[in-house]
Amino acid sequence: MAASAAGLFLAAGGIALANEAVFAPVASGGKITADFNWRVIPATLLGALALGGLSKIAPGFAVGLAGLCLLSSLLLSFGKAGSPVSNASKMLGY
Repeated sequence: MAASAAGLFLAAGGIALANEAVFAPVASGGKITADFNWRVIPATLLGALALGGLSKIAPGFAVGLAGLCLLSSLLLSFGKAGSPVSNASKMLGY
């Protein structure tokens, strides 16, 4: 269970990073940029370590919390970029 909680959280961090660096600039008509919020990377790594430790104590809770983090990273907007779902719909022309 520890690997699944950490894996879900790493997926959420990857989605947030891709949204900041790729989806948001392309959705606004720009190009892919290297100027993004770099603090997402260490925050994702520390969060995955914390959830890995939490899954030793309460595995069901850790997996549920990681799943909620993944869902919220898809639907909510963090930072300067909009949510990945809205940026993807702008990129597709909807």
